[in-house]
Amino acid sequence: MANKYLRKYLSPSAATETTIYTVPAANTAIISSLRVTNGAASSTNLAVKVYPLGGGTAYDILKGYVLPADATMDVFSGISCVLEATDVLKVTSSQATVDFYLSYLEVDRN
Repeated sequence: MANKYLRKYLSPSAATETTIYTVPAANTAIISSLRVTNGAASSTNLAVKVYPLGGGTAYDILKGYVLPADATMDVFSGISCVLEATDVLKVTSSQATVDFYLSYLEVDRN
């Protein structure tokens, strides 16, 4: 059983739901932070969803959040989020100038 601290960066296309992370099989992920920075000159609408087991039913983590121009926020506000094997985390922004930075701990259950 190994623990790995990892990170991912993503700047998705505007108004496109994009996968930022999929938990590998036989792993658990503890999300410590999902920082979002809006580099646009205007506000952007954000959404973050979890698809348990990669399935078709989404659960909103963040919905309809308006992030002002040149602002940064943390989706989880310092509270950890636990994802199980094959869960998928997806993000959407109404602007293409938004950067997502995901910090997480991946626990191998083998």
